[in-house]
Amino acid sequence: MKDKFFIAAKAVSMNGNGVGAGRKAYRLGAVLVNKNSIISVGNNSYKTHPLLKYRTKWPFLHAEQHAIIKRGLDNCEGLDLYVVRILKNLDYAISYPCDICQKLIKEVGIRNVYYIDKKSEFAKWNPSTYT
Repeated sequence: MKDKFFIAAKAVSMNGNGVGAGRKAYRLGAVLVNKNSIISVGNNSYKTHPLLKYRTKWPFLHAEQHAIIKRGLDNCEGLDLYVVRILKNLDYAISYPCDICQKLIKEVGIRNVYYIDKKSEFAKWNPSTYT
């Protein structure tokens, strides 16, 4: 786990428009990393298919999904993913991936996910433990 990738994910999140209750309540950023290089980035977006709102209570493109799709579903094996959520006041908030993102992360073969936990500390999740 490297702080520079959390800083990069924070910068990516700040490039987004913001999402959440009342819009712009928070921003999420994700970076895919291979060894010591960032190879894809993504942030949350409301730009999705209009019918998605009938399938999930989070009808927007998640930062994790955005980074994975930009890299290509078949090109993520063994990569690390860093995810950051920033509130309006610029504090960190929990950025643990949702169930849908967890399934996608495991399916594409991401090795480790680094995120912000409920104590606003950096934490690690290994997708191979997802059932």
